[in-house]
Amino acid sequence: MTPITLQALRRLLFFTAQDAERLIAPTVNPEFSGETWRQWENGAQPVPKSVAARMLELKEWRSEALAATADNIRALIKEKGGMPESVFVIWYDSLDDWLSHPDRDPALWRPQQAVCAALTGLFNSVRLVRFDLTAYTTWRGEREDTDSLRGEWASTVPV
Repeated sequence: MTPITLQALRRLLFFTAQDAERLIAPTVNPEFSGETWRQWENGAQPVPKSVAARMLELKEWRSEALAATADNIRALIKEKGGMPESVFVIWYDSLDDWLSHPDRDPALWRPQQAVCAALTGLFNSVRLVRFDLTAYTTWRGEREDTDSLRGEWASTVPV
């Protein structure tokens, strides 16, 4: 992978260089230092194959998540006979909010934001709802925390 391709993928996936250094590089090799990412992007060091593979994996996750969600929205449009007034999509401002759901991969936080942004560009009815752990936990009560339940919660948040 070339340095510019690494940088382009990082940006496509909404990672800052600091995010990539913190969330991607150590998962590939814990010995990578914070400065290493910048050296890969500026061509001072070659991009390791393991890093390139991880970035391509994350790009594929983004593509699949975007396609699946867009397909679900299109199915909803067909079912409703037209564009619904609102389709609610959760935006996780912080890594801590993203990780508040069990079994989440920290490296998927920024790609999830990239999916949200792309959906907003594709569908005028997409309404991003900022995740609020305190409000969600209160609303959820004793129910099991699931992505579906989070989506239901998002539809109750005033826009």
